[in-house]
Amino acid sequence: MTNFHRPALAAILMLSACSSLPHKVADGVVDGWNPPSAAAARRLLALYGLPDDVTRNRLTWNDKGAFKRIVVWNHPLRYRSPRDFDLIEETVAYPTTREQAAELVSFSPALTVDTGRGEISARGSREAANLLTLNLADEVLRGRKTSAEARTAYLRILDLTAAGKSSPYTESLFFIGR
Repeated sequence: MTNFHRPALAAILMLSACSSLPHKVADGVVDGWNPPSAAAARRLLALYGLPDDVTRNRLTWNDKGAFKRIVVWNHPLRYRSPRDFDLIEETVAYPTTREQAAELVSFSPALTVDTGRGEISARGSREAANLLTLNLADEVLRGRKTSAEARTAYLRILDLTAAGKSSPYTESLFFIGR
């Protein structure tokens, strides 16, 4: 190899190492997480690729799939309620009024409504649960279901999926951020 090629080879090797650095950073952060959080993060890494932001206790993706934002958190291993396993938050653009926000919150405590930003977020243990929550929230906002009917549908669909049956409510959003 001539001396001319050595710097080019060194540059190629350095670029190659740099391109794998984000993977190593994300993997290294997740390796230190609690098992349920790490498992959720690895599922999202496989599905959406590298996150746009990595901190010690959070990975964030922006504009992935139908979502404006996806966040997964590392939570401590403690159990006080089922909400402790709600590690994944998925946000869609969806303008609402304060009255609509109140109705959505009465439907599900897994929902967060930001009327100022025009966003609705669902926080659950897995993406399928978030899709279900967001799809039912859309039906409430469109007047197709009351909050009580949406709660009943949520439980019924969870029972079906637990029994191994599929539901379109858990597979994709019926709407794209409005």
